[in-house]
Amino acid sequence: MIIIHIFGTSNTGKTMLTRQLCERLAATGHVETIKHLGHHLFTLEEGRDTTVHYQAGASGSCGIDSEKSVTIQREGGLIAAIDAAADRGADFCIIEGYKNTPIPGVALGDHRGAPEILRDPTVDEILNNLDLFPCWTTPKAILDSLYKKAGTGVAGGVLILHKATEMALKRSVAAAEISPDIIAIRGEMLIQGCSVGDPDRRGCLAVIGTSPGAVASALSRGAEAWVEKEQKEEEFNSQEEE
Repeated sequence: MIIIHIFGTSNTGKTMLTRQLCERLAATGHVETIKHLGHHLFTLEEGRDTTVHYQAGASGSCGIDSEKSVTIQREGGLIAAIDAAADRGADFCIIEGYKNTPIPGVALGDHRGAPEILRDPTVDEILNNLDLFPCWTTPKAILDSLYKKAGTGVAGGVLILHKATEMALKRSVAAAEISPDIIAIRGEMLIQGCSVGDPDRRGCLAVIGTSPGAVASALSRGAEAWVEKEQKEEEFNSQEEE
């Protein structure tokens, strides 16, 4: 999922740019948006069942009609909202108004704060430079993408790897894919181009196979390759200290 963070001072066109991007990107994939409400609390409509449920202490309350659903969450925050968008299979997530959050993005006006990728760009300039923006995914999103390709009647599982690197993930994938009865496999960093929300640099190894045993075997091979890598690093560090 590509993260497009739009930030700037008031009346610089953030909402207009967000709307234009939604219209263009919706033609190519699933788009979600996250809006910072500043110091203004969102007002819940009094007397509605979802509001009553929330006021009664529910941690979340969801209302569903024939066209859409609306969810009220008591807790969360930006990281949780981005993860939720990725879990739902979003291809693009446009974040508007988090000008003090160090997620690189599009700067409008004279604001200086979050790292900027582009300043006062046109919609076309953004769309032509999507490869410059951070990418964000979750283990669920990775596994779901494999399930969509594999169809029904298969098993799947994931392995979360901490302090990951692209090279280490490739080694784990190479070790896992030699297991028999594996249909699909994917190794990916959960957050790329942005350190927010993932100080431990987590990677994910996802596997789809014909049976739970096949998946367990592949994940085990991937884990062994990972442990071997860590042991070699520890031995190298010990020798350096000596």
